[in-house]
Amino acid sequence: MVSVRTAIRQGFRLARRSRSAVWILFGANLVLAAVAGLPIYHGILDFTSHSLMSRKLLTGFSLNWFTDFAFHRRGAIQQYAEVIMALGLIALPVNAVLAGGVLSRFQRQTERFRVGVFFRDCSRYAWRMLLLMVFALFAYWAVFKYVNAGLGGYVDHATLYWRNDRMAFLAHLGAAVLVLLALVFVNLVIDFAQVRIVFGEGSGTLESLLASLGFAIARLPRAIVVYAIPSLCGLGLLVVYRLITPWHMIHLALGETAGASYEPLLVLALLFIGQQIVMFGRYWFRVATWGSEWSLFAGTRRPAKAPEESGQPAAAA
Repeated sequence: MVSVRTAIRQGFRLARRSRSAVWILFGANLVLAAVAGLPIYHGILDFTSHSLMSRKLLTGFSLNWFTDFAFHRRGAIQQYAEVIMALGLIALPVNAVLAGGVLSRFQRQTERFRVGVFFRDCSRYAWRMLLLMVFALFAYWAVFKYVNAGLGGYVDHATLYWRNDRMAFLAHLGAAVLVLLALVFVNLVIDFAQVRIVFGEGSGTLESLLASLGFAIARLPRAIVVYAIPSLCGLGLLVVYRLITPWHMIHLALGETAGASYEPLLVLALLFIGQQIVMFGRYWFRVATWGSEWSLFAGTRRPAKAPEESGQPAAAA
């Protein structure tokens, strides 16, 4: 059994060696985000044209403008919401399928990355990854229905007439923490189920899910740490981005008093690049999370041969 520190260190090493797979994961989600945002961009641009309001919107959200937009473009907000929901539903299976290719890179650390091999691995594990996605969605639904709505409703009812606001706040906070921990545990189990499938133990989806549930419960403290640390690093990137970005200077460059015409375009380009660097870093830490979980899981197993090496086909769900 490897230690937590060793698993995390090996996970970061696996992510560094699998950066080509990170690029594919990042690129696929960037395309989906662009497709979802394009109708919204054109709708706002058509409504504001090149007026001063369009320059003002570059520096922040305007509630008055949004009210005016919703009044004159009836149904537009609903249409944009439907587009975003549709692309979000597409992103779920896309990321589930890509997970098989990313995890397969951990079996071929010393091999040269090939796009064809990557997508071949995606197709090999696609069906089982999609089934795991369905199980995960059901588990999320159960958490929000029974823990968030059920427990939250009970806490609301129980604290309705409490006179001590601090204790009522702590009760609601405790319910929120339980919801968060339940979601983390679901993610943890699904991650280890994905790892177990790709690791090569020849098990189906349900068997991998149940085995991963037992694995996570039996090693809960270590499993949570190897999941949480790389994931928190990804969230930390957002904090760093928020703190080091010179927002005041950006607002001056994008506002109504901006100087040369090329200045807003340059600032927007730099801002977009910076944001995409942050997003790429978050996907990199996501792969590092998988790598840490892979290392922890592999520390309890004898390494198995990859399917194409052993000559055995991957097991079906």
